[in-house]
Formats: sequence, C-alpha cells, structure tokens
Amino acid sequence: MELLNNELRINQLENKRKDVEKALQNCIVRDSFLDDFEKRFCWSNNALEGNTLSLIETVNLLDYDEVQSGHTYSEYQEAKNVYAAIKNMLIPMEQVRIDGDWIKKVNGYVMGTSGEYRNHDIYVGNLVEAVYYPPASDKVEELMKAFEKTVNIKEKNIDKLLLEIAQQHIVFERIHPFQDGNGRTGRILINQQLINNGLPPISIKPTGKYRQAFRRYNNSGDLSQMVYILAKSELESFDRILQQESRYLLNRDGRNVEVKSKLRATEREIDL
Repeated sequence: MELLNNELRINQLENKRKDVEKALQNCIVRDSFLDDFEKRFCWSNNALEGNTLSLIETVNLLDYDEVQSGHTYSEYQEAKNVYAAIKNMLIPMEQVRIDGDWIKKVNGYVMGTSGEYRNHDIYVGNLVEAVYYPPASDKVEELMKAFEKTVNIKEKNIDKLLLEIAQQHIVFERIHPFQDGNGRTGRILINQQLINNGLPPISIKPTGKYRQAFRRYNNSGDLSQMVYILAKSELESFDRILQQESRYLLNRDGRNVEVKSKLRATEREIDL
C-alpha cells in the first residue's frame, strides 16, 4: 500500500510546466536560477551526508573562499569537490547520454579520485548495526552494465518519469558501486535524468524524510515517499524559476501591478 498520494503535486507540476519552460527561455532567468541552484544543491547534497556547513557558509566558501571555525577541512573540501562535479557535469543544463564513464567521472569529481568502482565488499551503516550490505564487489561491474541499459529514461509524463527515477535511484544506491560518495553521485545522476527529460534540476532538502524513503522501500517496496520528495523538490525548483521571472519582469517594467501580484503569489508558494 502506498504511504502517500502524490497526485496533487504531480498535477501542480503539469500545470506549471509550460510556464517554467517559457521562463527558462530567458537567459537572464535561466542564469539566475542556475547560479542559485548550483550552490543550493552543493549544500544540500553534502548536508544529506552529514556535512555541517550551512547554505550561507557554502555560498561564502564558493564565492569568496571564506572559511569559519567549527568545521573540518574535509567538510570544506567536500563542498569544493561537489561544486566541481556540478559545474563540470550538470551546468549549463544540457541533455547528455548517461553511461558508466559519465557516472565514474561524476564520482571522481565528488571524491577527488579517479572514480573507479569499488574492488572490495562494504556495508552501509555503522559498526554497531549495518543497515545494508551491498552486492559483492565482483558483481558491481555486471550490475552497473545492467543499470546503464535503463538509466537513459525518456518519458513525457511527469508522474511516470518521477516514479522511474525514484526506482532507479534506489537501485543505484543499493548497488553502491563506489567506495564512497554514492549518495552524492546518485543525486547528481537524478538531476541529469531530469534535465534529459526537459525538467530543471532539484535540490533535495536535507531532512530525515529522504532516509525514510529508502527504509520505506526496503520494508514494503513502496516508492511513494521517494516520489513525493522528488515531486516536492521539483515544485520548489519550478517556483524559484517563476519567482526569478517575476522579479525580472518587475525590474524591467517598473511598477506593473499585474507582475507584482504574480510575484507575491509565487513567493507565498515557495519556501525560501
């Protein structure tokens, strides 16, 4: 039984899709969204793995090379590595074919390594309780070749697309093909799949719901919570784009009452 009914959010995405596509044709709106996205996603992608840098601290590091006490060197390096992966692999938001080499290259940026698949067995969890034992290392190559055959999704229906991406994200994380950086690599992979289907990339908020979605699937095979996270995150990207467009039009047209009304309506929807 599905935990969540995502019909409302899917309908909201479908209803806003054309407006978002039109807004992204404006290079100023597009560039403004991407500038926000690449830093927001860098922060959230690392925060989901326990990195304690805040969004503002991440921005200050990336824009001004500013660091503060209370964080480790490795946390700052993680931010720089993930940012490099985003800039080199996702921006300028173009469609590319995903294959094993592409995935390895992403992980190489994320970890600052050559990005090769792991050559020994691992467990996911801690020394007291292993949450999950991924497949043996000698199975990784074969499993990833099978994964490559399904990863290049083409689906116009947002509902079906998000369901397929949710399924594949869980498959990828269960394979756990790399020694480290699998989560961060997998979420970059999600964004390339979205881009390949004409949708803007997303930043998943670093809350416990993301981990719960994996447990929910492991316990019952229910994907609805992962789809919910993807749909909610995509709606947030949609609303940021529409907000950027409203601000652009407001600045261009001056005191336009209709545009101001649109901006206020959009700002009520988005959680800044």
